[in-house]
Amino acid sequence: MVMQDIFSLKNHFTEDDKTEQQSNASNGEQIISIKLSELLPFPNQPFRPYSDEKLWELAADIKQNGVLSPIIVRPFGNAYQILAGHNRVNASKLAGLNEIPSIVKDVDDDAAKLILVNTNINQRDKLLPSEKAFAYKMQLDAMNRQGKRTDLTSCQVGTKLAGSRSDVRLSECSTDSARTIQRYIRLTELIPELLEMVDNESLAFMVGVYLSYLSQEKQQLLYEYMDANELKKVSLAQAEVIKSYKEALDDNRLKLIFFGLKEEKKKATTTYKLPTDRITSYFPDLEKSEIEQELIKILDEYFKRGG
Repeated sequence: MVMQDIFSLKNHFTEDDKTEQQSNASNGEQIISIKLSELLPFPNQPFRPYSDEKLWELAADIKQNGVLSPIIVRPFGNAYQILAGHNRVNASKLAGLNEIPSIVKDVDDDAAKLILVNTNINQRDKLLPSEKAFAYKMQLDAMNRQGKRTDLTSCQVGTKLAGSRSDVRLSECSTDSARTIQRYIRLTELIPELLEMVDNESLAFMVGVYLSYLSQEKQQLLYEYMDANELKKVSLAQAEVIKSYKEALDDNRLKLIFFGLKEEKKKATTTYKLPTDRITSYFPDLEKSEIEQELIKILDEYFKRGG
């Protein structure tokens, strides 16, 4: 199984591709029907299943048109393990089907993970940051375990990158740069609560990257402080400061980071309002500007005498 073959598998997974099976036949790949009862999900995959609404929409389409794009599986004991097509399998069950068209690939664990990750990354319209984070990590770990095997490190276009860093090789087959891929992988170090905030965009992507350098304990401290003080956002500047403290981070430093500048600004902009009626009663015949001048003269004389 070569990487070129793995990346070319992305042609099998568009749900609305009406010519998919013809494409598979032209590639010489055998499509067989497998009973849904013989299929097992891939464990610990990073991709979330479709929402109920989207799954029922897919089920309705399958019920009317059938499964237009075969799933990818590998032999697994007396059954088959799904490498690509978990949502199509679940939707087929809802549609009342007993079998599903499948392509069987006899591959090892690392190649299986690459198939699973590549097909989802290349075909899903939108992935959550957490999905891309764990997908890239799974992908990179598999590539690193392949070592110097050049037969598994070529992209779809055939570019040979053996000997280069795995993240660089991976970036050649991705829309993300090697640096961006590494940043995504950093997100896997976040505690679930902070990672969820990145997913729902309460925390910006780079803020999540900076916070990932904190220990799990300090991340929990930060999250609990934010929750207790109803803080919904962390700016990039605040995240940089938080990262710089690392193990020295505590409640006092968090208070300074989140509220210190606001308190200083509040002090600097504090104004004092004098009772207008009482002041003007001392200067009944003067205009406002003249009253101000008189008050300044009085204050000057007062402080010259030592207050």
